Amino acid sequence: MASLRNFINAITNDNKIYTAEDIGGMSGDEFMSNEKAINYQMANLGIPRESDLSGNPDVVYVHAYTRDDGTEVRAHYRSKPDGIGSNNYEHSGTSTGAAVDIEPTLKLEGGITYNDYQPNLRATIDDYSQAIENIFIGDLNKNLLDLGINTVGRIQKQNDAVNFWNIASQNLWKKQADDYIKGNGKFYNNMKDVINDFPQYKKQIQEKVKNQFKKDDVPGIVFHENSSVAKAIIKSEELNDFIYKNAAALKSGKEVTGSLGFNSDANLHNAFGKMDILSAKLQGKYIEFILLDTYDFNPNETNPLVQMGYSTQKAGLLHPYFTIVKCRYKI
Repeated sequence: MASLRNFINAITNDNKIYTAEDIGGMSGDEFMSNEKAINYQMANLGIPRESDLSGNPDVVYVHAYTRDDGTEVRAHYRSKPDGIGSNNYEHSGTSTGAAVDIEPTLKLEGGITYNDYQPNLRATIDDYSQAIENIFIGDLNKNLLDLGINTVGRIQKQNDAVNFWNIASQNLWKKQADDYIKGNGKFYNNMKDVINDFPQYKKQIQEKVKNQFKKDDVPGIVFHENSSVAKAIIKSEELNDFIYKNAAALKSGKEVTGSLGFNSDANLHNAFGKMDILSAKLQGKYIEFILLDTYDFNPNETNPLVQMGYSTQKAGLLHPYFTIVKCRYKI
């Protein structure tokens, strides 16, 4: 990789490097105050992802800290200087351009792709402005959904669907969402810890997360058999129909797999849409189910509310996670 050392941003006169994740996490006001500096970096270095910088010896990772005046500074990356002035990027604009191994495509994590430029092209300001417009639209939709879901969803008794949204949104109802998780299951900070508890489903979990989020790791939530969402699934028409169609195989002791697409229950439909059945097997007087899903929005969905959710997801304003639900159906 070409050296990232000695980059100086002529707008701010410092060596901070903005990542796609930094920009995706900015509010509208934050972006406006940093726009010129971001544009300068875009034109002279490109916008890398955190994965491009992690472990790179030419940059330094600065942990979050609080200044003496109380100002909180977020964690970020800085270009590492070597003390040789002639090696620095010049303020006159005679920079060497984007580092050859950092694709100057503005891509945020979570499956968000604003522009798929060829590696040898640099994004124009017009293209970049369109990406920022997407962020603003996503932020607007997020605010509308935060209020709408927590108002209408609770009136319609869609408690699981409401909390699933709040977990991803990390909004004003975050405390309620955290309490919901504690009362119904367990939150895992990373996929590895979930897989340690479900090693037999390692491949399915990894492939599902990779396909849906374009990430190798996201947090997970495991809901136990007595959780509200597990009880709702047990009562659903779709699960009962699955059991009826696979009764012979289940009675013979076979492990059955498949999927459930919830349409009869609005709460389950809005929480999951469709789930993978990793395992369904008769254990004594119960059929034990292990179900898997990722919380994300389909870009091809025509439902306006789903489109709003997708625009919020596309803008990088939702925290990705996956769910495993354990269900026990008494026969």
